[in-house]
Amino acid sequence: MNKHTEKGNNHVTLRRKERERAHRERQILRVAERVFAKKGFQAATIQEIAIESELAVGTIYNFFSSKESLYSKIITSRMDEMRQEVLEKTQNIEDVKKRLKTMLQVQSVFIEKNRDFFIIFLRDQNRFPWFLAKDLGKEVSIRYQRYLGTLKTLFNEGIQKGVFREHDAEDLAEAWGGICNTFFFKWLTERPRWALTTKALIIYELFMRGVEK
Repeated sequence: MNKHTEKGNNHVTLRRKERERAHRERQILRVAERVFAKKGFQAATIQEIAIESELAVGTIYNFFSSKESLYSKIITSRMDEMRQEVLEKTQNIEDVKKRLKTMLQVQSVFIEKNRDFFIIFLRDQNRFPWFLAKDLGKEVSIRYQRYLGTLKTLFNEGIQKGVFREHDAEDLAEAWGGICNTFFFKWLTERPRWALTTKALIIYELFMRGVEK
């Protein structure tokens, strides 16, 4: 075997190991999300997550240094995942009303598909250890402010195009976020029979009646 072939084989092996590691990490995160949703952060243990994952406890610690780091990864990765889906579905939409509506629809579908995660977030955000709350509070705040910034840009564009009334764009962003969060919270905590995606149109229509020019 020449050096070129050996180097190529090593590269293939490395890529395979990277894929396997990424797959195992996703597996751990999925299981941990279910365990945290069922038991809460305080009651859940790495041992339970290992058993549910059919992995050794040591294997979990090879990926995450602590229960806190595992929990943090779940929260931030899911928030980033939702943002990425929204960007992908809205980046080529020029019509600001259609972009806003699509953003809400994408979020609603994502929340329905990832109910366990959002239950975790609602239940534990004020109850896990103060050091984790401090760290996650900052990370969550950064992501929410980024979301509001996207909305503010959208509303500013709509105002300039004469689509929306001339209100403060930041106020509109906060108002939109507040209305959406109210419906999201109700669906997550009460789990009514109606689908969250069906309420997305109602949220949109209610809001547009107040701001559309």
